[in-house]
Amino acid sequence: MKLSILIPMYNVESYIEKCLSSLLAQGISTRDYEIIVVNDGSTDNSLQIAETFSKNHSNIFIYSQENRGAVFTRNKMLKLAKGEYIYFVDADDYVANNSLNTVLDFAVSNQLDLVGFDTLITRSREVNTLDSTLEDSELSKIVTGTEFLRDNKNLRIEIWWYFIKKDFLNKHQVTFDRTDYDGDVVFTLKLFLEAKKVAYFPVKIYRYFQSSESTVRSGSDKAKKRIIDYFVALIDDFSRLIDEVKEKEIEHKKTIINNFNFRRDVFVFFTITKMVKGNLNFKEIKHNLTKCEAVGAYPIKHFNAEEFSALHYKVLKSLLNNKWTLYFVLKAYRSKSRKYILNSKNVLGKNTRF
Repeated sequence: MKLSILIPMYNVESYIEKCLSSLLAQGISTRDYEIIVVNDGSTDNSLQIAETFSKNHSNIFIYSQENRGAVFTRNKMLKLAKGEYIYFVDADDYVANNSLNTVLDFAVSNQLDLVGFDTLITRSREVNTLDSTLEDSELSKIVTGTEFLRDNKNLRIEIWWYFIKKDFLNKHQVTFDRTDYDGDVVFTLKLFLEAKKVAYFPVKIYRYFQSSESTVRSGSDKAKKRIIDYFVALIDDFSRLIDEVKEKEIEHKKTIINNFNFRRDVFVFFTITKMVKGNLNFKEIKHNLTKCEAVGAYPIKHFNAEEFSALHYKVLKSLLNNKWTLYFVLKAYRSKSRKYILNSKNVLGKNTRF
C-alpha cells in the first residue's frame, strides 16, 4: 500500500462527508491507499456519516475511542497506518480533486522523505479543481531538509502540508509529544532537520475551510484564550527546538537558527497582540510573558523581515517589547477612548497571519 490518509474526527457532522468525498476523488486505486478515521468521542452524527462511507468503500476504516485529544489520536493513527507514505487531513477540510495521485507517484518514484504542496484558505466547499495542473507546475528540485529550511524562512509547520515517508518517520522515532497543543512545530521541523530528500509542489492542493461557525466560535473569550494558550505552548516548543539545533552538527546551521528565531518571533509578536485585543486579565498576560521570557522568546529580537518593515510594525514592536509600556497600552486599549489609542483594524488586526 502506497498511502495512508489519517483523519482525527470530533464533532464534524457538517464537514466529514465533504472531506471523505474529496479524498475518494484522487485518481488513486483503492488498493493503493487507505483512509483511516479515528472518531475521538464525537457526540454528534459524525460517526454515523463516516461509517456509511466505510460500508461503501473498502479502503475506509473507522476506529472509535473515548475523547483523548488530537495528540493521542495522531500517535494512535501513526501506529495504525500501513501505507508507504502517511498524510494527515483535518476532518473539516478537503482536498482538490485528482491532485494527490501525482504527488504520491512523484514521492514513491523518487523515494522522498517529505513532499509538500500549498494550501488554499476558502469559505467555499466547492473549490474542487486546481488553479494549475501539477504536471505544468514548476516543481522545486529535490533537496535535503536542511537546504529546504535554509531557503524557506516562512516554512509552514502544519502537518497537512506534507506527505511523510513512514519508514523515515519510524527510523527517527518522531511522534507528537505535547498535551496542551497539537505539537506540529517539533514534529514537522524535526523531520525536516533529518530529511535527505525533500520536494515541494507550488500548487494549492489542500483546502483549509473556514466556516461561519468557526468564525463565531473563535470570537468568544474562551476561544480567544484557548488560541493564546495554544500559541504560548507553540512558542515554548519552538524555543526548545532552537536550543536543540544549536547543539547539532548540521549544514546551514546558522541560517536555520536565524530562520527559526524569526519564525518564532512572528508567533510571539502576534500572540501578544492577541492578548492585548482579548479579554485576558493582567495576571494572565504577565504569566504568558514570563513563560516567553523563560525560553528567550521575549523581548522580541528577530522580527525584522522585509514583510514586517512597515512603520506601524516597528512602532508596535517597540511598544510591546517593554512590559510597562505594554501594560499602559493594554489599559488604554481597554479604556473608553481605546479607538483613539489603537485602531485594531489598522494596527493590531492588520495582516495578523501566523
